[in-house]
Amino acid sequence: MDIPRELLEETQARYIRRDPERAQTLERLSVGGPIKADTEPRVEARLARLGVPLPEARAVAEGQADGLAVAARLPEDTRLPLERVLGANNLVGVAYLDLARSASRAVGRVVLRDSRGRTRGYGTGWLCGPGALLTNNHVLEDAASARTAVIEFDYELRSDGTLRDRVTLNLDPDTLFLTSEALDYSLVAVGGDTSAFGWLPLFGSVGKVLVGEALSIIQHPSGEPKQIALRENRLVDLLPDFLHYETDTAPGSSGSPVFNDAWEVVALHHSGVPRKDAQGRTLRRDGQPVQPGDPDTLIDWIANEGVRISRIVEDLRARAEGAASPLLAGVLSAQRPSVATERQSAGDAPVFDLGRVTVGADGVATVPVTLRLRVGGGEESGPAPTPSRPYLDPADVEKAAAYYAGLPKGGTPQARFQALSDLVTRTHTRTVGYDPADELYPWVDLWPDGKLRSLYSAREHAPEEFIAADRATQERRLVLAAREGLDAEALEAALPYNCEHVVPQSWFGKRQPMRGDLHHLFACEPDCNSFRGNTPYFDFPDYGEALRSDCGRREPGEFEPAHGKGAAARATLYFLLRYPGVVRQYSERHLATLLGWHAADPPGDWERHRNAAIFEKQGNRNPLIDHPEWAEEVAWSEGLGR
Repeated sequence: MDIPRELLEETQARYIRRDPERAQTLERLSVGGPIKADTEPRVEARLARLGVPLPEARAVAEGQADGLAVAARLPEDTRLPLERVLGANNLVGVAYLDLARSASRAVGRVVLRDSRGRTRGYGTGWLCGPGALLTNNHVLEDAASARTAVIEFDYELRSDGTLRDRVTLNLDPDTLFLTSEALDYSLVAVGGDTSAFGWLPLFGSVGKVLVGEALSIIQHPSGEPKQIALRENRLVDLLPDFLHYETDTAPGSSGSPVFNDAWEVVALHHSGVPRKDAQGRTLRRDGQPVQPGDPDTLIDWIANEGVRISRIVEDLRARAEGAASPLLAGVLSAQRPSVATERQSAGDAPVFDLGRVTVGADGVATVPVTLRLRVGGGEESGPAPTPSRPYLDPADVEKAAAYYAGLPKGGTPQARFQALSDLVTRTHTRTVGYDPADELYPWVDLWPDGKLRSLYSAREHAPEEFIAADRATQERRLVLAAREGLDAEALEAALPYNCEHVVPQSWFGKRQPMRGDLHHLFACEPDCNSFRGNTPYFDFPDYGEALRSDCGRREPGEFEPAHGKGAAARATLYFLLRYPGVVRQYSERHLATLLGWHAADPPGDWERHRNAAIFEKQGNRNPLIDHPEWAEEVAWSEGLGR
């Protein structure tokens, strides 16, 4: 699909207008790499997303710490990406190739046809959710053009040079079709089963890429078999709606996904900046003016432009016409897909499928089930929920009363802290391993309606959805570890669970029993988890625009969730009781925020259910859920690290 002339002119005009700013950026980039080329808030967000602990990330972003010195103290899985950002090391692990192959499965060739079925052009599109395809508006301008188009997956060459058998699916704009000419995107439902191909989630949070970092594009240029521009593009400019990236080779093709080094999509490729002569004519790579009928691949491109994923997500969330669509809800949930087992056919190289979870138009998820048998007498994780199992057990009231029966009455706030700390520590008799699919989602974190709700966004999910996704993530880690000799833990940043530690793991070095302590674990989509990063909680007086998403608001060193403030506060205060001296990132002003959230958002049935369920598993309780009134009687600063 050739890029429309008007779009080329608009792209070139944006690029030329930014010449002075881009020149300054490139100068900073040449001196200090991406750390110096981008803004401090974006650098901090990027480092936090890579797994750098917040204090170190902020110090590097502000120029108060040497990045290489910080990198030397970090685990290898964090050190290597940080060194790439610092410009000190351009290496990537071999698992990078597996992730690239997995990502490519969701990319297909869009074949445009007229009403008589004749082919009239090609584009690229990719699955961004179960059964939902994203491409450019100038590829699919309206529902009518989508109705006659198809998407072809696996249109690519095998290692022996022969074509694989492609899978062709119709598009279904009557189920879902949303488009924006200004942002040049179209989102359309796909008819048929897409479960074999997975999807590439849309993460609306910041910190996915910095100016100067390498980008990759998977594409069907001019309708050719699938190809990849592997780390050949470098981000050179950041606009409110668009990214500009330069390349020496292929420009990509309309509708292609643009990836960072973690194979997260950062942009929807849609246009390029062509080289022109003194007469304003677009030039080919051979120096001659472009002639009518010349494909885009012959143009001498000097830069590419993609639409920022964060802007597409923001626009989709504002679309009233898609509010009731289960498909759109699936896209906006930013769930990472499940991972299927290795798929191999005669003559094919091994391929890892990214997804097997499908969501129908009725919103019902179809999930393949893997049965895990515990052998050798290991302790079970607890009974599964059944209709006869009460959500709120009336007997728990008496259990709670007995739990606090021996607690001394009165005393100073410091003495009250010590007494409660001793209680929750002494009664924490069973250490729970960090396995949210077993320990958290099936029962502990359920709401009264049987659903899970993401802590910061309040988006609803079926527990089976999170269980399948986390199980598949674990299997994916094990497969990569077995194939590449990698430590499965090293893949956690790239393949996270749908779980939030309200006290970030980097604050306590991922040690047990803190890591698996259910009192501070909550269901939470990776998008919101990444959006917060390692940032302390904060209450903005003007909860407004800066770095705002459905997950909350984030500024350097500060994060205010959109939902779940009371529960997050109570879980954090419990952590101070159970593990005094561990949290060094909070001060008295943070305690005032937490206590304010606790008072404004008291515990309800969901937290009371959680408390009782965790009591059965771990043996201890969160006193602020059972007795919210005790909050003002305790010297919480006793739990802070000095």
